[in-house]
Amino acid sequence: MEINAVLRHCWASAGVPSTAGWSKLLSLLLFACCLLGGRAIAQTELLPVQIGILDWRASDDFQQQWLAPLASLQQQLPDHQLEIHPMTLAELEAALLAEQLDFVITNPGHYVALSSHYDLAPMARLAHFHADLPLHHVGSALLVRHDRPELQNFSAIRNLTIGAVSPDAFGGFQVLVDQMHSQGVHPETAGNQWVFTGFPMDQLIHRLLAGEFDAVIVRSCLAEMMALESKLDINSLQLVQPKKQPGYACMTSTDLYPGWPFLRTTRASTQLARQVTAALMQSESVTLEQDHSFWDAPVSYQSVYQLFERLRIGPFEAFPHNPIWHWLMSYRYGLLMAAALLLLISFHHIRAEYLVRRRTRELQLSVQRQQQAEQDARQRQDELLHLSRFTLMGELAAGLAHELNQPLTTIANYARGSVRHLERDEPLSVSRREQLRDVAGQIAIQADQAALVIRNIRAFLRKEQGCFEWLEPSQLLEDALAFCQTRLKQEGVEPQCYLDDQLPLIYSHKTHLLQVLANLITNALDAMQNREPEVRQLIIRIQHDDVKAQLCINVEDRGEGIDSEFEAQLFVPFMTTKQQGMGLGLSMSRTLAESLGGQLTLKNHEQGGAIAQLWLPVTAIGAEEEVDE
Repeated sequence: MEINAVLRHCWASAGVPSTAGWSKLLSLLLFACCLLGGRAIAQTELLPVQIGILDWRASDDFQQQWLAPLASLQQQLPDHQLEIHPMTLAELEAALLAEQLDFVITNPGHYVALSSHYDLAPMARLAHFHADLPLHHVGSALLVRHDRPELQNFSAIRNLTIGAVSPDAFGGFQVLVDQMHSQGVHPETAGNQWVFTGFPMDQLIHRLLAGEFDAVIVRSCLAEMMALESKLDINSLQLVQPKKQPGYACMTSTDLYPGWPFLRTTRASTQLARQVTAALMQSESVTLEQDHSFWDAPVSYQSVYQLFERLRIGPFEAFPHNPIWHWLMSYRYGLLMAAALLLLISFHHIRAEYLVRRRTRELQLSVQRQQQAEQDARQRQDELLHLSRFTLMGELAAGLAHELNQPLTTIANYARGSVRHLERDEPLSVSRREQLRDVAGQIAIQADQAALVIRNIRAFLRKEQGCFEWLEPSQLLEDALAFCQTRLKQEGVEPQCYLDDQLPLIYSHKTHLLQVLANLITNALDAMQNREPEVRQLIIRIQHDDVKAQLCINVEDRGEGIDSEFEAQLFVPFMTTKQQGMGLGLSMSRTLAESLGGQLTLKNHEQGGAIAQLWLPVTAIGAEEEVDE
């Protein structure tokens, strides 16, 4: 049986294990490989070989990349048992410090960084192709969403939020920073906000598409691999500063560097190192599903050392670009700053002792006066809002009286009819009892209707701050029209309402919004009083703007429009063209709209009359704080 068939069978039967249990699956597969060669040895006789591997993707992707090449190596070492450990950057360094590993497989940048502290020797290099994607070359890709066409080069990404896994990630950060330096863009002074999330690297692309970042730095070929795995649509991404590499099928913004080396540590004996080196060179290439890999001779990592030297990181961190200038700048200005600081401290101490005592009392009095002024302003504002509600309710009083009179009249009629039934001498029949029961039910319904009207009036006129809550736009409009229902009937106007499908909830203040909508509706009705009934139209539209994340409420009338003489003074307090008006309606409405994080405008309509536009944020002021609480 071929080794590829065995690997597929073991993989399918074991499923995708967790990170903690994947080593057991690998041991089973490698042991099966030994059996195929007819050289099976008892488990107790196998010599363990500890191999640490940098895990830069999720566990299932890690297994897919390393399972086949390491199984091929195990075939060549029947007397040994390979024990594989997926690790992060920090875990690999800790294991080397504790001398727990015989061999290490990591990216070239991490190898160069580790070489300044540990004796590591490259023994081989993994050549790995995934569906013709050359994964054994390392580069960086700076990705943005496809809806950001303005981000074409490194200069365009200034002052943006950029995500990466770690500042120590070679293909995931350092390679791209070096490329930016070569283009004259320095991340240290570009005003970018860097967010380092840690591994795995796949989650960076998902968070980019979710809008958490403006751009992300990932290793080249990662996006193509995720697209092949049906984890994303490659067309949803856009590459910044594309760099063409002959024969390279992956998106990259940088030059390419050698792939991952197989490294020997000081813990591995000379004999074991010889056996592993021979096994690596003699191992056959392995094809598993879309992956084709084989071990190749080691290559020079001089280009990686040069990159680290340019960035002054890793082994070159202690060597400044200009040692003499660095020394002068470090000590000369430090001494000057220290001397200046001492002078400033002395002057400040003498001056502060004199000024603090004199100014403390003045500042306290100033703060108290400011707080009192703010409190008085808030109180006056609340009183004006309360007064405007009473004014509006006064305008609607006749209609509300009618709303109350109708259920009360019905209650009285039903009650008189019930009394007449009860005054008859003959005993009550079953049918008459049913009639009286129905009448009593109608009385209760009408009483509830009258009570609801009264509750709505009391809630509207209650003098309290109220609170923010999630509101349904359609229900809010229905409540506002209910307040103005009788006035609408008096004017002979049937409102035309047009609402977008699936309007979002808004987090706002119900009483304040009802006051604004009622004011806009009554103003529209007032504007049409001199028009013929058949031409009067009240049109209300509620639309959701996804781009602005706002809700737009339009109230249109077909009245006489806005006189140009008063257009600039529409929202001035106490400015009115009505004989009985106070001039507070529009002024208070704009104040309330702005306090809710929105905006209110009023202008003439192209088809005659006027249109009032109320813009409201979908998540209003205070929503985040209340949700956190």
